[in-house]
Amino acid sequence: MPYTLPTLSRRQFLAATAAGAATLLTPHGRAEDRVCDPNRFALLSDTHIAADPNTVARGVNMRDDLQTVIREILAAQPAPAGAFISGDCVYLQGLSEDYRTLLESLQPLREGGVPVHLALGNHDHRERFREAFGEAVRKASLLEAKQVLIVPAPHANWFVLDSLEQTNKTPGKLDAEQLQWLGRALDEATDKPALVLVHHQPDNRPIVSGLVDTDPLFEVLTPRRHVKALFFGHTHVWAVTQRDGIHLVNLPPTAYVFAPSQPNGWVDARLAADGATLELRCLNPQHAQHGQRVELKWRT
Repeated sequence: MPYTLPTLSRRQFLAATAAGAATLLTPHGRAEDRVCDPNRFALLSDTHIAADPNTVARGVNMRDDLQTVIREILAAQPAPAGAFISGDCVYLQGLSEDYRTLLESLQPLREGGVPVHLALGNHDHRERFREAFGEAVRKASLLEAKQVLIVPAPHANWFVLDSLEQTNKTPGKLDAEQLQWLGRALDEATDKPALVLVHHQPDNRPIVSGLVDTDPLFEVLTPRRHVKALFFGHTHVWAVTQRDGIHLVNLPPTAYVFAPSQPNGWVDARLAADGATLELRCLNPQHAQHGQRVELKWRT
C-alpha cells in the first residue's frame, strides 16, 4: 500500500510540534536552501521500525540505523527529489505504535524537503497503517483493495505496487486487479522509462517466499519495452540481476541483515535518459561493498 509523506515547511513543522507531534529535528539547512536533483532518489527497504526506539533485533537498533541513513540523505548535495521505502516499514506485526514511531523518525526528511514514498510489506498492517496516517492514505489509493502510486520524474516514471497479502506471513501477492491496473497505467505512460517498485522479490521456487504471482507480473512487464527495472526488498540482500532485459534490483535492508556478509544501508539512485547509476551506501563504511556503483543500461 504505497503512500507519500509530503514535505513540510518550517511553519508546518513547528505547527505540528506545537500540536503535540513528536519530532526528530536534525541540524541541516532549510529545505528552501537546498538544490534538488529531480532525477536523484534515495532507495530504502526493510526499515522495521518498532514502537520503542530502543528496540534491538539481530544486534541492530533499527531506529538508529534509519536516523543514520536520514542524516546521509539530508547531507547529499544536490538533494534527492524523494526517498522510497519498499516495504516492511515497521517491525513484525505492524502495530499502531510502530507507525507512530516511524512517522516521528521520518520527520527530518520531510522538514528537509524530501518527500517519502512508502510501500507496505509482509510485516506491515494495512488498517493500522491507515489509522496512523489518517484519512489521506485512503484517498491516495488508485484502487479500492490495493493502493498504488505513480511518482513522475523527468527521466522516468516510478510505479509503486502493493504486495501485502497477510501480515507476518512471508509470501506476497499483487492479485489480478492490481496487475490489470498496472498494465493500463503503463500503457498510458509510454513517453518515459517505467521503473517498478514493490516489496516482494520475483520467486518461482516450489515453496514461494516472494511474489506468488511472479509470472503474471512479468506477463505485464516484459512485452512493454519501456519497463526498464524492477526494484524490491524483502530478502535483506543486495543484488542486481536481469530477466528478459529488465534489471532486477534487490535493495539492501536499512535495518538488520540475515547473513553477516550482506550489507545494510541504502542505495543512491541517479536516473539518466538511457539508464541509471546505483551507488550502495553501507551503514558500515568499512564494508567491502561500500560505495559500489552499478551502471544500468535500459533495454531498447
